[in-house]
Parts: sequence; structure tokens; C-alpha cells
Amino acid sequence: MLRVPETVHGSVGKRVDDWPIELTERFFGEGFVEAGQVLSRAQRSLLLNHLTFGKRIDPAVWEKGRAAQDRLLYDLATGPALLAFIQQVLGENVILWGASTVERKPGQRHPWHADIESAAPDQHFVTVWIGLSNTCRDSGLSLIAGSHRLGRTVQQVQHETGRCRGGVTDDEVLAWACDLDPQCALVRPAVSDGDAIIFDGRLWHGSLNLSDGEARKALLLQYASADSPVLMPKPSRFEWPFEFEPDRRPPVIVVSGSGNGGGNLQIPPPPTSPTTAQPIIAEVRSLDLPHEGGPDRGWRSHPLFSGLTEVHDHLTCHASVLGPGRMPHPPHSHLEEELLIVLDGTAELLVGNWAASATVKPHQVGPGMFAYYPAYWHHTLRNTGARPLTYLMFKWHGVPVGNDETLGATVLNSPSDRADAARSYRATRLLEGPTNFLGKLHVHCSTVQPGGGYEPHTDPYDVAIVMLAGAVETLGRRIQPFGVIYYRAGEPHGLRAVGSTPARYLVFEFHGAGRTREKLRGAMAEEAGTLYRRIERFTRRYPALRRMVPRRLRKVARGLLT
Repeated sequence: MLRVPETVHGSVGKRVDDWPIELTERFFGEGFVEAGQVLSRAQRSLLLNHLTFGKRIDPAVWEKGRAAQDRLLYDLATGPALLAFIQQVLGENVILWGASTVERKPGQRHPWHADIESAAPDQHFVTVWIGLSNTCRDSGLSLIAGSHRLGRTVQQVQHETGRCRGGVTDDEVLAWACDLDPQCALVRPAVSDGDAIIFDGRLWHGSLNLSDGEARKALLLQYASADSPVLMPKPSRFEWPFEFEPDRRPPVIVVSGSGNGGGNLQIPPPPTSPTTAQPIIAEVRSLDLPHEGGPDRGWRSHPLFSGLTEVHDHLTCHASVLGPGRMPHPPHSHLEEELLIVLDGTAELLVGNWAASATVKPHQVGPGMFAYYPAYWHHTLRNTGARPLTYLMFKWHGVPVGNDETLGATVLNSPSDRADAARSYRATRLLEGPTNFLGKLHVHCSTVQPGGGYEPHTDPYDVAIVMLAGAVETLGRRIQPFGVIYYRAGEPHGLRAVGSTPARYLVFEFHGAGRTREKLRGAMAEEAGTLYRRIERFTRRYPALRRMVPRRLRKVARGLLT
């Protein structure tokens, strides 16, 4: 297991100097390290489902440019543990220039080579190879330890000996390397799914999948020091001498420090959410039932709120109305995790793996029941009643959390309203556990007697409340069934039950895992910077109008930058 000092967690971009010296020494001496597990079981499953069921995301410019377009790959490539070691060997200023997936069928060979983009002897590149599925010693990589010091690629030596690509044996490659440096050695690391091999970009390597059964899949992430130029090889030109595109550069993303020097084509990371998304501060929405349905008693969605929070890269909430006998969509899956809360009517939820139809289970649900769907879990629903069905949905995604075990698809009922005048407040826990994008999802049902509640306080997590019965006052508003309340992490809030009957509501706590908070602050600072620059540019152009822009607005925009 790749162990990270505690000071690294949640501090992407921070340089770390206390890695075990033997790990760094082995990388520089042998050209690689066996880093152990860097992706958890849940992260691997999420990525494989993303590649199989997710929307097709074409790589940017070339086949190795997936991180420039795919936020999930970018998030995995910038995990604190991984970046900490990359910084140790490349320095403070690091760029991510390559992200791709590779598949090798049983019996398939990848000829011995050094990656053309990173083979220059005077540059600084690091490649991270991570097994995703069916990974073992027989299906993994073969490496020539020490070959990064030779100053020559295996392609060059192969050309000089008159041999063709793929036509040499492991023993021949080892003999070539030992002729240049007798200390070189052939190594086949023992790896499992989730394990990483981190190696110098100049290292000689190849693979031959000798395992039986299904194909081996792996993730390839490639980094460089920011002052190293990344060149794009000409298509299908794998032999020595190498040739590069004279007028094209692959996109690179700065993942640590700055990207000055190297003359690379720098681009920003892929967005975490739609470019129009704004941070969600607090939301209180009232829903009066019956809600308006779709034409011809079909399906209609009513957006409530959407944006960034301290925990979520993107969160949406909407209410939907579905006509009798209707389905809103065929069975589908998506990256976002999802909560569905039935407000009115009855339905049949269909949840499972449609590739194995025996796992698809119907669940009969009614008012107050809710379902949680993990990322890429197939689902749909059908209105089985005689009148319109109204339900509420939360959908979110964020940085993949490194948990081995995550919550599965769950359908639960909120407890019935049992009067207990002796207790002003009662909470019944219904669901709790980590998810792909949350450190913890917690759900409970609260019953508060008239006049009861709690004083204003702050929570280190986001909270959503869905009213089921009675009424409460919060944030200066009175909320009745089936209103929705959303409190952002760190935002003071209190609640008081009002009226003559107990208030009953579902509470959803969204606990983060450390990295999304930094991203939210970065997004807010970027927007504040844009606002401040626009204000300053406008007032410089029209000095007479400067007094029309309140000084407080300029001060707030400038202050958010710090």
C-alpha cells in the first residue's frame, strides 16, 4: 500500500519531503517503484463503469488526451497520494500530459519500447501504470531496471541491430541493455488490481499477457516537470529515428506549482460542473401538491436548485410528476449518485444490473419512501397508481473517494409518525455509509413536537431536509410538506417546529472527504477574480462612472481573491 504522510491528505499541490528515502532512491536507481494500491476497489469499479456505461468522452487532440476532457480521470490523476510522490521525483512544478486506458487480451503482446514522448535523455517524465482488472504478474508489465540511465531507447538499439518492432525476445532486450550497463535487470513486478507501477519515462518496458480468461485493463497517467517540452509523435511512426509533429502540441494541465518554461500548450482542467453553475448558499423551496404534470399525463421535471457546494462538485435538486402507467425513461445509469424521495402517489422502482436480468428487482414504494442509487447503478420507475406520482430527486458527483466498501443501491421507508409528547425531538437513523463521492451519506427521520427544535449552529457537512408532515420555521421561512431545505456546510442554521401538530421530516447529510472544499474555494476565487477584473477594466475605461460601482462591491470581489 502506498503510504502517504498525514500532512499530505487534502493538500493537492503541496510539496512533501518526508517520503521514505528508500522509495525515492529506488526510483532514481532502478527507474521504477512498485507503489502498491493507489486506487481502491470502489474507485476501480467506478472507473470501469464510467468507461463502459458513461457518456462517450473523446480524448482531446490525441488518444492520450483523456484527462483534458474527462473530469473523473483528472480527479484520479491528481489524488494527493499520487501527486505527493510525483512531486518528490519531478519537483514542485508538474504537468499532466497523458491519460489513457489500455487493454491487452490473453496472448497479446505490447512490444518492448520506451515511450516516444518521454524518451529524450535530458528531460524529466514520470509514468504511472495502474492495473484495473485481471491484473497479475503474468498480465502486467515487464521492465528493464536501470535502462533509464542508458541514454538510448530500445527502439534505437533495435534499429542499429537491424531488428523489426516486436521481433525480439525478452532475453535479447536484456542482453542489449547489459551490453550498455551490466547492472540492468529484467523485472516482472507482482501486481494486483489497483496496484501501480511508477516509472521513469525513459525506461524500457513492454508486456505479454500470459494469463487465461478475460483481457487485462490498465490506466496510464503521464506527468512531466513543467519545463520539459511535450512533443506529439507522428501517427504510426514507432521506429527509430523518432519523428514529431512540427506544428502540433498536446494539451497539458498544470497539477502542481506553475507551468512556466517548456513551451507547452497549457489548458485548464476539465470543469467540475456546467460553466454556469454557481455556489449554492442556502435554499428553501416550497412544493404545493399536486404539482403540475406533463402534457397528456406524461412526465415533467421542475428544477429547484443546482450548483456547487462545499461537498459536491455539482448538485442538482428537482421535483418530477409522472402520469399513471408511465416511465420517465428506459432503464439507465449515470455518473451521478442519486436520491429519490416519493412525495405523493405509488410507484414501482426497478433497480439492478440489466446485463444480468435476474438481479433486477421491483420495489413497491409510496409516500415517505426513498431510494439511493450509486454511480452507474441501473434504475428506472413506473407509476403503478391511478393518479400522478410526484417525487423529489437529488443528484450529485464529485471527487472519487478512496473507500474500499461503499453503499449499495438501497430502498427504505421513513418510520411512521408516532406521537411522543414527552420527547420534544426524536431522530431515527435509516442509512449511513461511504459512497463513491462522499466520505459518508447519512439519512435519518426526525420528529419534532410543536415549539421544539434547535438553536442556530453550523455543521461541517451539507444538509438537505424534506418535509413530510407538520411545519417548521428556518432561515426566516415557514416550510410545510413537501418543502425542501438545503444548508451549506459551515452555514449557521436553526429550526423550530410551529403549529399544533408535530413536524416530521427526512434529513440527508452529505459528508465530504477533503478535496472538494479546496475546489469550491478555487472556483469561487476564480469567479471573484473575473468579477474584480471586469469591474476594474470597466471603471478604467469609463472613469466618470467609477462612482456608480459601489466601493463595497469592489472590496468584496478583491477580498475573495485572498
